[in-house]
Amino acid sequence: MNALIVLTLSLAGQAQQGASTEAGEAPTVGPSRRAAPPEIFRSGLEAFYDENYADAAARMYDYVSTNNDTVENRAWAKYFLAVSLEKLGFSHGAAEHLFDVAQDRTRPELIPDALEAVERIMEGPHDEALLDQRLLIDNDFGYLPPDLAGFVRYHQGLADLRAGRQRWATRLFDAIPNRSTYAAQARYALGVTELKRERESEAVGYFRSALAHPTATRPVRNLARLALARVLYEREAYEGAHQLYSAVEVPALTAAEGEVLLERAWTAYGRRRYREAMGLLHALDAPSYRTLHAPEKFLLRALIFKRLCHYIPAKREVRRFRFAFEPTLDHIRRRSDLRESVALRRAAVQLDPSLGRLLAFREVLARELDRVDDVSDRWRETGLDDDLGGMYVLAAARTDLQLAGSFAAATRAAAEELIAFEEQMSLLDYEIGLAIYERLRGERARREEDRPVDIPLVSAEAIYPFVDEYWNDELDRYDFLIENRCFGAEE
Repeated sequence: MNALIVLTLSLAGQAQQGASTEAGEAPTVGPSRRAAPPEIFRSGLEAFYDENYADAAARMYDYVSTNNDTVENRAWAKYFLAVSLEKLGFSHGAAEHLFDVAQDRTRPELIPDALEAVERIMEGPHDEALLDQRLLIDNDFGYLPPDLAGFVRYHQGLADLRAGRQRWATRLFDAIPNRSTYAAQARYALGVTELKRERESEAVGYFRSALAHPTATRPVRNLARLALARVLYEREAYEGAHQLYSAVEVPALTAAEGEVLLERAWTAYGRRRYREAMGLLHALDAPSYRTLHAPEKFLLRALIFKRLCHYIPAKREVRRFRFAFEPTLDHIRRRSDLRESVALRRAAVQLDPSLGRLLAFREVLARELDRVDDVSDRWRETGLDDDLGGMYVLAAARTDLQLAGSFAAATRAAAEELIAFEEQMSLLDYEIGLAIYERLRGERARREEDRPVDIPLVSAEAIYPFVDEYWNDELDRYDFLIENRCFGAEE
């Protein structure tokens, strides 16, 4: 942070403005508040470097709100107001003020510092319309240090990719320094674009490049592994897909981990490792994944039971699917507002990551707004609490409107997907019934009875009876004991 520059600029205008305030000639701003003198900025600066950010924010706001745009050090005061709010955990309030600072061309030396703070805020839930679109995409910042230039070019390139301007995006991505973490993210983004254009070989090249990049972060490596694993799965290269899925590192006991376990189960099914697939599917019944929207697990479990000629358990999975989703399907059939269904809302968030980010930002707004009135009496004296409160209320209202529109589209997509699964389960139910009929009318039809499991007295493995206990550190390693009951031709 450019403390020396700030102090120099702060002192530069003291003589002229100090003289006017001593003579009692300070301009009046508003009905009752007079313009804050330069001493307020100076004391706010001292409070900031003493890490008294609440007092620093109040003094900087007092200076900014009671002076016009031409007053000395106003841009710096706004910057320190923004950073003080960030330090206090008011990320959106900070973002609003940083937006003004970064767009202010009267103090170009402030732009790098402001963009560094914006980059920090954008690591968490934030106002994407404000920072991603209106700030980074719609502005030309001129010369920036290489790391900051990479940050800006990456987001501008993403906007070009979404608009179908891949050549422009590639030009921006090529200008990102190779030592920047955004270089790996840019390669992954290009891979996704190539995959959407059905240019699979080019996409794989970008994904591998992102995965091998020396500055790739863990989230980027995970995204690249998942993308490569899905490509290999579609190519029926199940062993390669299995290795990549096993290397993915996601937070434990989250929806993301549940989705990875489900994809691993499909890969195990493709490898004919049915016991492994059933173990992974069984793990998804753990309480940790209770909120995971995963109709596929019923379909895959029924397919495995049918493949191994366990027809009654297979039909039972069809009934389990209908029991689990019948209320939601009834809601869809009644043509009720899809947004009123908790299950569809949960599914929509899983299917649409942008919706999840918008919800997270709405939660941030609510949490930060609740704290505005409890920070400092100085905030009430200067009006900072009212200003921030109004800012957050407006942002919350805009976000609620966005959520209403986004949920309408996303819940419709989730409903259509669920109906497609219902059709698949109905078709599978018919095929299972047909298979039962063919077995019963065959000459070799016979009843298979459960046989006791032969557990050795001495073994390198410990074997325990399962009594509905789920151990979080073992969820991805369950081995489900199931035998093949088919009669040769049925296999």
